[in-house]
Amino acid sequence: MPAPHALLSWPARDRSSVGPTPRVLLAGVLSGALLTIGCYRDDGPAQASAAATGDSTGTAGTAADTSGGADATTAGDDGPELPAQPLHRLNRLEYNNTVRDLLGTGLRPADAFGPDPEASGFDNMAGQLHVSATLLDAYDKAARDVIADALSDRPAFAADFTGAELTVPAPGYSIGELWALSGNVLSVQVSVPATTEAQIVLRAGAGVGGPAPAAEARLRVNGVSLPVFAVQGSSAIPAEHVQPITLTAGVHTIEVIPTNWVNLPAENTFNNIFVAALGVRSLELAPGPGHDRVYVCEPQGEGDLDCYAQILKNFAFRAWRRPLGAAEEAGLVDLFTRLREQGEAADEALRLVMRAVMLSPRFFYRARTTADADADGWLDDYVLASRLSYFLWSSMPDQRLFDMAAEGRLATDEGLSEAVAFMLADPKANALLDGFAEQWLSTRHLQSFSPSPDEFPGFDDDVRAAMTAESKRFFGDFLANDLPVAAILNPDFAYRNDRLATHYGLPPVGSSELVRVPAGEGERRGLLSLGAWLTATSDAEHSSPIRRGRWLSEKLLCSPVAPPPPGLVFEPPDLGGAGSVREALEKHRSDPTCAGCHALLDVLGIGLEEYDGVAQPVIDPNLDNLGELPDGRTFEGAAELAELYADSEVFVGCLTRKLFTYAAGRPLALYDADYLDEIAAAATAERHTLAELIDAIVHTPAFRAPAALGGN
Repeated sequence: MPAPHALLSWPARDRSSVGPTPRVLLAGVLSGALLTIGCYRDDGPAQASAAATGDSTGTAGTAADTSGGADATTAGDDGPELPAQPLHRLNRLEYNNTVRDLLGTGLRPADAFGPDPEASGFDNMAGQLHVSATLLDAYDKAARDVIADALSDRPAFAADFTGAELTVPAPGYSIGELWALSGNVLSVQVSVPATTEAQIVLRAGAGVGGPAPAAEARLRVNGVSLPVFAVQGSSAIPAEHVQPITLTAGVHTIEVIPTNWVNLPAENTFNNIFVAALGVRSLELAPGPGHDRVYVCEPQGEGDLDCYAQILKNFAFRAWRRPLGAAEEAGLVDLFTRLREQGEAADEALRLVMRAVMLSPRFFYRARTTADADADGWLDDYVLASRLSYFLWSSMPDQRLFDMAAEGRLATDEGLSEAVAFMLADPKANALLDGFAEQWLSTRHLQSFSPSPDEFPGFDDDVRAAMTAESKRFFGDFLANDLPVAAILNPDFAYRNDRLATHYGLPPVGSSELVRVPAGEGERRGLLSLGAWLTATSDAEHSSPIRRGRWLSEKLLCSPVAPPPPGLVFEPPDLGGAGSVREALEKHRSDPTCAGCHALLDVLGIGLEEYDGVAQPVIDPNLDNLGELPDGRTFEGAAELAELYADSEVFVGCLTRKLFTYAAGRPLALYDADYLDEIAAAATAERHTLAELIDAIVHTPAFRAPAALGGN
């Protein structure tokens, strides 16, 4: 998948170097051992510039733009310069994926970090990703947890059933993640790979009212009943109930049977059992999932310093995503040695040093150059490997990228294209759906949207989940099947399941899972009819032409409209009143303070009034669905709007800018404009695929060259 010939071998722009990068010190005390690690200032280019020039006001330089438009980078004699950029902290998605690939853990510790701030439409903008004391505390806990999960021995076989994986017939019922048995039998089937000594583990609690006896139950395995036991714990704090057992290879049916259920409502006398989980775990233990990734050699005893040093150096190389300097290697080994001298066992000392590696800014920041210093020319190969992997995988490089970096192949156009090809073919490229597509298509906002159950009783969590999957599968199809990006507006397919098809007023597709179905002219299809964004940009009681107009302006046309000025007080239009939607919008625009922006947004968004507040089609012969573009052209509905831009460079150019913004982790700048315009023109004329568009973006100097941390 080579990049377009005209886009290869773009030269790097020369730029003068800046002053030394300011540093602060991060000191961590681990079991009495002091580890001092260099840490960059996390205060953005303006403050970094101020520190370098002695300006204490913090006003020198150019602050990072978060508006989504072009950064006002000043142009020199040779044209605009590459804009300054702060160091890039890992966001939540990147942190979770990185510890997964670094350690093999299934934990997602960053889910507890709190949301990352959004700017320019995405949550990976370097200028917004700061570090607080609270986040550092969370990093400490996360490092401890993922290292323990990766390296601690665990049952060689385990099967656990929770939540929706457990079902109980009526009158049993669910309460959140718990199942109230109400006298019913709970049953699961477990497939055991080999004969093993095991434990059946029931996590449950009991509730008792009046003179009812304490709840009791028994386990039954393959029809054989085991002894009755009293259920401990409560629904608020379930307890583990463990039953040793020998299981042969094959499928086993395990049942939980209440033995003394009482339910006398009139006498307020009852007992019940609340099940949180049921599973099986073998007594035989196996190494944790990260053992082979970390232990690149097996220590021959506690005193095998050479092996432990090799383990630490390899782990830090992978965690910091670049080769270590001699001083860094010596520092890690010295810390390990001091911990051993203070009485720590070798494996525990190893874990403590691994924690120190993960608490270093070298782990949770993405460096700009191997030496973390301002430089001209292309990025170092290892840094470029990281930039590629966090763009396409939202994670660290794998061994293939590290090998290419070591060989210097990422510095070539051919090497870059080779890397992009195998990275997009890797399942980890699904991170583009979780990172880029989720935000571009507004599926994340759909998760917090709450339509009125009175107005939209048919909208439920199943529809919400189907809409989310519809958008992600739709975008993923263009990655997987090498379709031209221009076809995103008018494809010949759609994704639906029976629930979503019914919601859209369409015939069932014969599947509870989303499937790809043909969609032709006149049928619901394409970006503009996706339910997620149409719903997420609605109000609780009705659709919102204003919000939809803003979405179209930003995502289709890349012509963002500024938000209302701070302090502006205005009465929102009454879109659910007695008058028509158009009349309400026209009345709102009659206010001079609102007219400037809403003259663009309202007439654009009203063109999609064919869909209601939860993206269902509106069946009304008198529907006013006439929209107007900024250039005066009119359209009625999503299909006509898509047709206007089906072969237009406007949409392809907008998608190119969105992808580049996500890839670079910063707002667009004047420096980028010519390159991105050239890419969009070629992609439109030659009907490039999404993969070719991505390949062209990573060949731009703005992606391949290091940005200064601060201006002069």
